[in-house]
Amino acid sequence: MARDDRSGEFIGVLGFFMCICILLVMLRCYCKLVLVKNFSADDYFSVLTLVSFLVFCTLARLGISNGTGKRRYLIPDENYPVGMKWWWACEPTYVVTNIFLKSSIGIFLLRIAQKRIHRIILWTSLLAIQVYSVYFFFIFTFQCWPVSFFWEQFRGGKGHCIPSKVIVNSFYGYSALSCITDWTFSIVPIFIVHGLQMNKRNKVTVGVVLACCAIGSSATIVRLPFINGLNDIPDFLYSTIDVAIWSTCETGIGLATSAAATLRPLLRQVLNDTSTHDSASRKRSRAWTSGHPSRAGYQEHPSQHGDHDIQLTSHSSKQYNVQVTGGDRISPSSSTIRLKD
Repeated sequence: MARDDRSGEFIGVLGFFMCICILLVMLRCYCKLVLVKNFSADDYFSVLTLVSFLVFCTLARLGISNGTGKRRYLIPDENYPVGMKWWWACEPTYVVTNIFLKSSIGIFLLRIAQKRIHRIILWTSLLAIQVYSVYFFFIFTFQCWPVSFFWEQFRGGKGHCIPSKVIVNSFYGYSALSCITDWTFSIVPIFIVHGLQMNKRNKVTVGVVLACCAIGSSATIVRLPFINGLNDIPDFLYSTIDVAIWSTCETGIGLATSAAATLRPLLRQVLNDTSTHDSASRKRSRAWTSGHPSRAGYQEHPSQHGDHDIQLTSHSSKQYNVQVTGGDRISPSSSTIRLKD
């Protein structure tokens, strides 16, 4: 029975990626607006990606409230068409979100690419995925005519849809091209960073961060076996739950890692501030220790008459003054000693 309702899994995935993406994109905006003072085209596309992704998550959440992730027999008849409507709304929103995301990553890499061959590879990959995405958007949106027949067919509405096999094959094609693009966007930066003027440690750091974009393709690969669930029209909202979950992961991971790749100036500032704070703390600690002896011991203060005042400090921090008059400085055996509180 528990496996017949997987809506809770989807809610958890949506909540996690909404939080992490909002945080990282906000940090990206702070970094580019306040620290670097250079908010460029890739940053605008990143913000558009976040807005579109939040719309997608909202639509998905509405779908969950009306049956997404549940077996057909668990969904009231009046709710099933509503759940199908929200699922349909998620489809084009998902495509638009990834158009913005790929644009943000591609423009970011094109800005730092210097060699002509690198720019040609990046432009080719970006244009290929964007052109296919436009096709994918239209075939998703207008797979039924009228469009409302996608969900009204469960209320006895009249219309027709293209074979679900066409949608499935198109989805396979989109996933394959998306993986190729993600890996291209991850491998090319390694060669770009290799030619930059920076030390080896920084090259490794920047290269690893940029290459993290490939992580998003892992969700795309995991999703592949579940795409065939789009053929299961009678139990559609349950059979497609894995497609919905991994599509959310794909977009969320891509948005999060692309935003994290721009946070190096912020990280450098935090490390510098921490180093400065630690250095100042050590200086204050040394200054306080020299002026405030805290352990048992003595301090000797010669007076202008040749006498010596020795200040003793006990473990209880109580101090006594011992005045040595006459006699030898080292051995006051024949001297007069007076103990004063």
